[in-house]
Amino acid sequence: MANTWDWQAELAKAHLTQTVLGEFLGISRSQMSGLVKKMIQGEGKTATPLDEERWNKALEYIKFKQQQLQEA
Repeated sequence: MANTWDWQAELAKAHLTQTVLGEFLGISRSQMSGLVKKMIQGEGKTATPLDEERWNKALEYIKFKQQQLQEA
């Protein structure tokens, strides 16, 4: 993701909110917000391996939900 606008657009295409995505990952709303900030604004430079794993799971889930909507 290049910026927060792209992030919000991808969530909208999947009919997801950041909160729902955090619930899927098993993290709180504030943890999800921190993860997004770290990975988008911070470009992942301070990300831990756990952050990267969660981020990749989040991106995969977004793509999955987008595909589900396209097939429906």
